[in-house]
Amino acid sequence: MIVVESLEIHVSNHCNLSCRGCSHLTPLEKKCFMDINKTIQSLNLLKKSLHCKVIRLLGGEPTLNPDLAKIAEEIKKIGIADEISLPTNGVSLEKISDDVLKNLDMIEISNYNYSLEKSKKIYEWSQKVKEKYKIKIIIYMYQYFREPYSYQKNNDLELVQKIYKTCIVANKWQCYNVYENYIFKCPEAMALSKNIKGQSFEINGLKITDDVYFEKKLNNYLNNSQCLEACKYCLGTVGKQFLIEQVNKDKYMEYANTPIEELLDKDFLEECQNNDIGDLRTVKKVIEI
Repeated sequence: MIVVESLEIHVSNHCNLSCRGCSHLTPLEKKCFMDINKTIQSLNLLKKSLHCKVIRLLGGEPTLNPDLAKIAEEIKKIGIADEISLPTNGVSLEKISDDVLKNLDMIEISNYNYSLEKSKKIYEWSQKVKEKYKIKIIIYMYQYFREPYSYQKNNDLELVQKIYKTCIVANKWQCYNVYENYIFKCPEAMALSKNIKGQSFEINGLKITDDVYFEKKLNNYLNNSQCLEACKYCLGTVGKQFLIEQVNKDKYMEYANTPIEELLDKDFLEECQNNDIGDLRTVKKVIEI
């Protein structure tokens, strides 16, 4: 049995925000919710070979999915994870119903470009939910993102490999994604497979099957030290920092259509190569309720 830190399920592809530099490429997505039956089938197959400490129901913005309660309940029954977490941007906390909350172990709220008014509402809501449901709630106060990817292919294979080896998301946090009967090493591999010409799920992911050799294939895929094809368009976690802003699709694409070398934080890449870096240095403050 393979044991990993986390799995991520994209409950909703779209979002109620449009953040520049969204690493899930959400501003490019149309309104779309996950196929519950297909995801449950994939997780039931996957649990024969893999167990995770936490499974995250995210997106996009997961609170937009009207079937979130059913999804949380069904995933809890499968038993593939020790805990179920709901990451959210905190814009629509009031939409999280009691039927959702009773099936969660944790809520992770990312408060982007936080105002005092929004922060106060998030904190008050968190206190009430914590008291009623005994759920662990973590609030991340963000001011910055890092450049996530470029539409221009990186042909410097040595640089591609350096970026991959220092990627905190794939190698430290193990943010493995389950989407459309495939498992991916990271959300970027999944998102880039959908949005970059010539990329695909077959190239960058591993199809989840009932094959007797699947666990061996999965172990090889997750532990392969070589980068994926999608990595040639990705900055991993060493892109330059910038202040979070809301942008339309065209502006998002404009920022992304820049060469990797111009988007790369070379000093942070070197630091990550020489030291065990555990975070992206984009969170200003963490509050645990």
